[in-house]
Amino acid sequence: MSISITDTMITAKDILQFKAHKVSLQESKNCIYNGSPFQVYKQMSSKKKGARFEGIVQEYCTNLGYKVTKPDNSDHDRKINNIKVEIKGSMIWSGKDEHFRWQQLRPHQDYDVVIFLAIFPQQIEFYGCTKQDVKDNLEIQDEKGNWIHNQHGGLKVNSGTFFLDSDGLTIPTWFKSIEEVLL
Repeated sequence: MSISITDTMITAKDILQFKAHKVSLQESKNCIYNGSPFQVYKQMSSKKKGARFEGIVQEYCTNLGYKVTKPDNSDHDRKINNIKVEIKGSMIWSGKDEHFRWQQLRPHQDYDVVIFLAIFPQQIEFYGCTKQDVKDNLEIQDEKGNWIHNQHGGLKVNSGTFFLDSDGLTIPTWFKSIEEVLL
C-alpha cells in the first residue's frame, strides 16, 4: 500500500500505515480504563484533568460536610474549612501495574495540605498530607547528593518541584486520611 507523503501533512488514511500510530492504537485498546466510568479522565489533557480533579474534591468534601471555598491565590487550589489545599490526582500510568505518579509538588508554595487522588478503574481513593510531610519526604537527597524526587533539571540541582511515585498497593506511610489533614 502506498503512502502519500508531502512536506505539509499526513492524511487520516495515511496515518493508519505509521508504526507509531499502530502502537498508539494498541495501547489504547489495552488501556485498563476502557469501559470504566473514569475513562473520560484518562483522555483529557493534564490541565483539564487537574481542573476536573479539583471539582471532584470540591464536591466530595462538600458532600462530607466540609466548607469549600475559592483559593486565596494560585499557590493552592481550594480552601477547605479555611485550610489551604493543593489537589493532585494521578491515574495508573500506561504499562505499569497500579503505578501512580503525582507531579508538580512544590513545597515552597502557599498551601497547608495536599489531597491526593489515586484514580483506579473502579474507584477513587483520597489521601492527604501536610506541606511539612511533602518537604520531609520529597525534598531530600540521597547519599550521592542527588535530589531523588526532583521533577525538573536533573538530579543535581533542587528545582523546587518534585514528584511522588506509588505502586498503588502500598501507599506512602506518611499519607493520612483527608479527615486527619482537614481537622
